[in-house]
Amino acid sequence: MKTTDYRVVHWHENGKDIFAVHQVFYDEREQPQRISDEPIQLQTANIEELKDRQFHIAAAFLQEILPGHLYKTSLTNKPASANILDTLFPNRVSNDVESQSNKS
Repeated sequence: MKTTDYRVVHWHENGKDIFAVHQVFYDEREQPQRISDEPIQLQTANIEELKDRQFHIAAAFLQEILPGHLYKTSLTNKPASANILDTLFPNRVSNDVESQSNKS
């Protein structure tokens, strides 16, 4: 019985379509019940784990896209003012931070 896997989740926020891969958790009838708080990241300290994660993410594209609003009220748990790039790439350095670093 399937209890969890990755699925593509669709959001429509601020007039824009956004797609992300989330971990999905299923009930005993294998119906989606909830999704992870944050999208799956392709970053890990172990190459084998990265390969495994990439494999499961690829499999997510073979399944029906889930409408995110059925499982959560917003795309992320971060404040609404968060930049979508910060949501999708949480370890990126924004131009604002780079500009501040260059001024020092």
